[in-house]
Amino acid sequence: GQVSLLSDDEREYTYYNINVAYNMLPGQAYFASRYTFNTNFYLIMGLGATEFADDNRFTINYGAGYQVLFTDELAWTISARQHIYKIDLLGEEKNSINTQFSTGFSVFF
Repeated sequence: GQVSLLSDDEREYTYYNINVAYNMLPGQAYFASRYTFNTNFYLIMGLGATEFADDNRFTINYGAGYQVLFTDELAWTISARQHIYKIDLLGEEKNSINTQFSTGFSVFF
């Protein structure tokens, strides 16, 4: 039959982090010998909380990212992070490791 472990409200996943990043490799990227863009490769880590299944857990996160600054006003970033926290959803406490990939554009004004 139909077994439901969590209600719809308990299935909501929310996380909060405070992070510190370190710019490891500032540099430049060249495209078609006419264009030069400033770039940054950075490492990031932080602490926070994860809310899932009516439970709030301490979370550690870490990862890396790459940023390309096309102009003084426009940048593109791609990053990957791991979020690690303990969860006991099925009775036994285990480490949960959630991977996050993100990309986006920033407009500076």
